[in-house]
Amino acid sequence: MRHRRQALGAVVALLAATAGCGQSDDRATVRTTVQRFLAAYEGDQGDAACAALSEDTRTELESQEKRPCPDAIGEVELKPGAVKHVDVELTNAKVDLAGGESLFLAEEASGWKISALGCKPQGDPTNSPMDCELEA
Repeated sequence: MRHRRQALGAVVALLAATAGCGQSDDRATVRTTVQRFLAAYEGDQGDAACAALSEDTRTELESQEKRPCPDAIGEVELKPGAVKHVDVELTNAKVDLAGGESLFLAEEASGWKISALGCKPQGDPTNSPMDCELEA
């Protein structure tokens, strides 16, 4: 019986370690996605910036601006900055930038895509919804 408990304990520890690694991998991927988007945004590389957006977010931008995404993405008011914090919950993520803005991402079949950007808390950040420059 003692060996079974030890084996069960080892399995539980392995599963916990594996679950943490998956989320850590997701955080790294989300961070990279945002950093690539910010570099493209700041470098006026519309095609590359738009590639990081979800299809719904691209559609919303094109609807608002009445132009293709690569031509319109520069109109989104965004204060780029270093990635300060990444939080991943299953298939959704929030990335806080050093300048005080946040981006939200969702995991899609093609990878992590930005669903909202230029988001700032309205009032008390712990209890108030975010106001975003662009969201699907």
